[in-house]
Amino acid sequence: MPRLPICALTLLVILSSFQAGKKPKLPDGFEYIPAGTYSLPVYKPSTTGDSSMIISVQGFYMSKYEVTNKQYREFFAEVSPRLSASDREKIAIDSAGWEQAGIYVEPLRKHYHSHPSFDNYPLVNLSYEGALRYCEWLQQKIQKENPELSVEVRLPSRTEWIWAAMGGRSQSMYPWGNYRLRNKKGEPMCNFKMVGDHAIYRNRKTGRPEVAMPSPGAETSVFTSAVKSFYPNDYGLYNMCGNAAEMVSEKGVAMGGSWNDYGGDVHTRAEAAYDRAAPTVGFRPVIIVKAR
Repeated sequence: MPRLPICALTLLVILSSFQAGKKPKLPDGFEYIPAGTYSLPVYKPSTTGDSSMIISVQGFYMSKYEVTNKQYREFFAEVSPRLSASDREKIAIDSAGWEQAGIYVEPLRKHYHSHPSFDNYPLVNLSYEGALRYCEWLQQKIQKENPELSVEVRLPSRTEWIWAAMGGRSQSMYPWGNYRLRNKKGEPMCNFKMVGDHAIYRNRKTGRPEVAMPSPGAETSVFTSAVKSFYPNDYGLYNMCGNAAEMVSEKGVAMGGSWNDYGGDVHTRAEAAYDRAAPTVGFRPVIIVKAR
């Protein structure tokens, strides 16, 4: 039986309730995320203070990388001819989304989603519906490879995503486990909007600190990086924070921060809202495997 194509290499796989010895056929490039529990803060506007709840997560496999431009192009080329014009529009990439980034966008609009140079960059500027349809398409491919099992492909829940991002480090703020965004050499640990001390000033009218917009070429990321860049966490997962914030199953919520977020917003529990395709938001699917 042929192996899955490279387009299936960005998945999150949760294995549960399948027969002993019956393991799903998976492509290379996955890391096992063991089962465990962690504490998730619950913020309540009360005088008694905040509380927390204990989250339990089953073991699963997760792809090292985010879904790429090349993978989504393969999906779109296969399914779009069978769709109506309106359905095709719902899952099409919106290259004009780069205009939201506040940077010089014309080269990105023309080339980011189609040029081979960007094949292994994270897919962004897609809708929530596009991510769901990709999951459905991928589910069909995985199911064909595993006829003896029941396969479900979907976006990860918020709690699943956090567990994977922490990389086995309980309560970890960043995937690499400490409270610094740079290593001992001064190198950034992920792709985020970096600003120097010179860009932070106090507004003399309000008394509050503010950040000046960096000039082009300053100490900041211009846009996304290739999916295999920077440093993986202890589970071997790349770019769980920074680069592209990632959709979860709750519509309108993206986790982990992006290349266009400051350091305080690229941690394992960082959440951002989105209401349309955005140049800062991508995704990676989850797969549930059970015995029939």
